[in-house]
Parts: sequence; structure tokens; C-alpha cells
Amino acid sequence: MKKLVLILVCAMSALFATAQTKITWNAEVGIGTSMWMGDGSDGSKAIFNPRVGVGIDIPLTGLVSFKTGLHWVSKGAKINFDTSVGEQSVDGKLKVNQNYLQVPLLASFHLGTNKNFDVVLSGGFYLACGVSGKREISADDLSISWSTFKDSSLSGTTFSQGLRRFDAGVQIGGALDFTNWTVGLNGEFGLCKIVENGPRNLGFYATVGYKF
Repeated sequence: MKKLVLILVCAMSALFATAQTKITWNAEVGIGTSMWMGDGSDGSKAIFNPRVGVGIDIPLTGLVSFKTGLHWVSKGAKINFDTSVGEQSVDGKLKVNQNYLQVPLLASFHLGTNKNFDVVLSGGFYLACGVSGKREISADDLSISWSTFKDSSLSGTTFSQGLRRFDAGVQIGGALDFTNWTVGLNGEFGLCKIVENGPRNLGFYATVGYKF
């Protein structure tokens, strides 16, 4: 982790040194849907999730810039199931909420328009670390919840292992860049399984940002 932080600091320093025009910062809020894909995702459904954060756009040429920042991103999924209690069938739901601190590493291409806004297409990668969340099973008026990323124990016996905290994947998106505001859409495709032989994260978000 220390080596990763050092590499990011060096990269940022180099980008600041080579920036050709004004560097811009932005505060961003958004909402979208997340789900799972791949192995073990059968039966899972999407849930709505928020995201907030700050970003920085470092111009490299007149048409290309480097974007990064720090975002709090919520992901997860839900699964509906039915089980039997005695002779009665009971419908239930498992909902998993995964909250990450996430760093995007994106190359952005500014297409420009004849109007007073810019069209920006971005692509690259993201790195994320799980920081909080809960898994909850509910059926009728009964619900039980436990931590997402920590092992959960009862009377000294572990009954549920936590999900993997580290996540990384591909991020692509597009935005309309106005003088003080940005409006965008992006998709995130996880490359890391959240558990061994398990699914990967998938999310789509709409965002609004204010530049300063």
C-alpha cells in the first residue's frame, strides 16, 4: 500500500509539471444502480446506490486530460429467495451493501462543440477499498444484519466471512462540461471477485458536479 501511494504521488507530481492549461477541481454527487456479474451472480438483482466525491482534471494537451480524485461509492446487490419454516413457505431477501473509497485513473478526450459546453469521453481504471457496509436478510417482520467486510462470529464460531476489501476495474463514461457544472454518465466493470469463486461488481451512475 505504501508503494502504491508513493507511485500515485510521483505520477501526480509529473502530471502537475506537464499540465498545459488550468487545472480544475470539482465536487460531485450522483446516483445509480449496482449489481453483480459473473460467477455466483445468478438470481441477483440491482439496487440503487449513491456516490459522492471530489475530482481533479489535469490538462495534458488541448484535447486530452488526466482525471483522478477520491469518491465514496456504494455498490452491492439483492437476492430474493424462498425457504420453508415447518410446513409454511416463507419469502425472503438478502441485500448486500458495499461502501468503497475509490480512486479513478482516467484519460479524458475533449471533443469540443460550437456551443458553450464541451463533450468529454473518459476511460481507464479505478482502484477501491471497502470501508463499510452490511448484509441483511429479511423475511416477513424478521431481519438479521451483519458486517459486509468483516468476519462475523457467534459464540466464538465464524458463521460468515467478510467480502474482499480490495476492488479494481474498468471505468468508462461521458459528460457535458459547462462553465461551472458537469453532467455525466459512467459505467464501472469490476475485475476482482468479491469472494473466492464469486461475482464481480457492476455499476452505472449519473452524476452532477460543480467546478471550482
